[in-house]
Amino acid sequence: MRQYENQHMVWVNKAIPSIPVKTHFGNTFLNKLFTNQWLLIYSNPYDLIPKNADERKDLEDFLTSLRKMNCQLVGFSSRSFKEHLECTNWINSFLSDEDLFPVFYQSENLMATLENGEGKKGDSKVLNPIYLVDGAGVAKIRFESRVMDSEHFRSILGKVGELVLNGQLSNLRKFDS
Repeated sequence: MRQYENQHMVWVNKAIPSIPVKTHFGNTFLNKLFTNQWLLIYSNPYDLIPKNADERKDLEDFLTSLRKMNCQLVGFSSRSFKEHLECTNWINSFLSDEDLFPVFYQSENLMATLENGEGKKGDSKVLNPIYLVDGAGVAKIRFESRVMDSEHFRSILGKVGELVLNGQLSNLRKFDS
């Protein structure tokens, strides 16, 4: 997996745009495809491809943990179609059926609409952001960059778990009232 430094989280609290995606079953919109489910959107899933057995085990454990929290990993390939195919072929060839996650190709950087208006003047552009989106389609946090190792996955899982649990508690309070 590719290495990144300076992992930062930014609270976003912004509805994700109605992003069109192509599936085997036809065209639809991302927010209609995954309703009432948390999403972890990687803007470049190619970076998740492990380089060795330990990294593969970390990724599989990460995917299992996400699934237990009703969170779906989704990838948006934005670099090249060749890289998109390599990523998709790796996922389909090496991951078990329950660990598969969809990877959509962007001919344009559709996720950039989430970046508009986010940063302050003079901030550098975020490369390959990761978004955590709640079941209502609101991007809660953006991870600006990452270190692709087991510690990275643990920190993301911790934040996903915290937000999912808070969301569940909030829904319980509504029913108790």
